[in-house]
Amino acid sequence: MRMAALIGAILLILVATFQGNDSPDTWFAIQKIEIEGDLQYATEEELRSDFSVLLGQSLLSVSLSDALAVVLSSEWVASAEIRKVWPNTLQVLVHEYSPLAYWGDRQIISTSAEVIAPRKLPKLPLTRLYGPDDSSDVVLEQFGLVSQVLASTSLRVSTLTLEPRGAWSIIFTNGVKVKLGREEILERLQRFIAVYKSDLSGRIDQITSVDARYPHGVAVGWKKNN
Repeated sequence: MRMAALIGAILLILVATFQGNDSPDTWFAIQKIEIEGDLQYATEEELRSDFSVLLGQSLLSVSLSDALAVVLSSEWVASAEIRKVWPNTLQVLVHEYSPLAYWGDRQIISTSAEVIAPRKLPKLPLTRLYGPDDSSDVVLEQFGLVSQVLASTSLRVSTLTLEPRGAWSIIFTNGVKVKLGREEILERLQRFIAVYKSDLSGRIDQITSVDARYPHGVAVGWKKNN
């Protein structure tokens, strides 16, 4: 350790000799930011643009915590590891958020339940969740419960919506819309599933919607014959 420190001190003296009157901050100004990581949604170009505020800062004076705050402000960055590479490089290992569902029309909920708003919304085969502002946690939790109930069926959720007054509704990937109301959501969903398996699965193209808010059954809306 002492030998390494001595060598480092000698190198600094040599750099100072060759650099003349320039300050140490100038000698070690960040000139390059290296991006590493398995990027699927952000590009290196976008990340370098987001991190460009770090360019020109000195490796001597910039703290890793301040640099990390800049890196984490980029929309797709969930976590990161930063390393100073002397004399003029910053290495950034990026870990991206993993999308779980769309939140509304312009945002994404990650697998860690974070809501992010990408500049470019990727086209992914994800469920769309809707609800009032600040209700993403509630809607995401309900989506998890609904998915568990549907696990043993062929039904998959295309859209799950929480209305401002507290009523829930689902649109399945087969196009069927089911109204579940504000209470006993999972029980009503199970009631619909039972009716779907026994009577409706073969007539999907004839159904407009299903109302499962009744205590002992469901009401089916049928398309009119032309």
